[in-house]
Amino acid sequence: MFSNIDVEEAFRDFVEEYGGVVSDHSSGKKTFNADYIFHGPRVVAELKVLKEDPLTSKDFKKSITKKEREWLTKGYISLEALRRITKLKELPEKCRRDTEKLYVRPIKTHIEKANLQIKTTKKTEHLEDYKGLLILVSDGNYLLDPKNIRLVVFRLLENPNRYRSINTVLYMTVNVLTQRSDDPSLSRLWVTLYRSETHETDVATEFLNDLYDKWADYFSELTGIPIRKISEVNDDGITEVDVLQSTTFVRP
Repeated sequence: MFSNIDVEEAFRDFVEEYGGVVSDHSSGKKTFNADYIFHGPRVVAELKVLKEDPLTSKDFKKSITKKEREWLTKGYISLEALRRITKLKELPEKCRRDTEKLYVRPIKTHIEKANLQIKTTKKTEHLEDYKGLLILVSDGNYLLDPKNIRLVVFRLLENPNRYRSINTVLYMTVNVLTQRSDDPSLSRLWVTLYRSETHETDVATEFLNDLYDKWADYFSELTGIPIRKISEVNDDGITEVDVLQSTTFVRP
């Protein structure tokens, strides 16, 4: 069930087969563009991959060590208490907030860059009326479970005046598998995170559903691994079951 493909390369090839425009393959001067343009549904999309596991990152370890020294110096926590910590929620509130910011920094960075890339593409290509889609892929960052990634995304996008070029976020996994507490079978995620309750400003559900169907077929042909196409949304495109609440990553 586990695959080991280059997500960016595979999705780029898929988009070309689907009929989308891949920016890297466009002629002319290179700019800070988004990855894909889908002219039919009028969508500009950017793919971002959460690759690095913070717990194995030298930069993350350096940052958390620096924060811990700050906590000790300012008396937020004692060395003895810090050594007894085994879970994030056991930290004092100030220390917990500092740590959470480090955990979510990769997601925040991806959203900021994707927003600018989509905005730039819409301006340079004269696509001002196109919707912006961020495709966020978990592919090695196991620290934040899917439900926490969703919460971080919602928190960052809850202000309608921030990151305005992103209308919808598509959250998915490719090589990484997941399980749910009520379903032990191995699965891959494809979950739409909408910014608008009315969906008036969101990327069209019909396009996202078709993209999912075609991607599942493409992935299966590429890897020989079947994907169960299970939809948990109603006819209005609304999820009636919280599919991420009890979903966890499965390490290979």
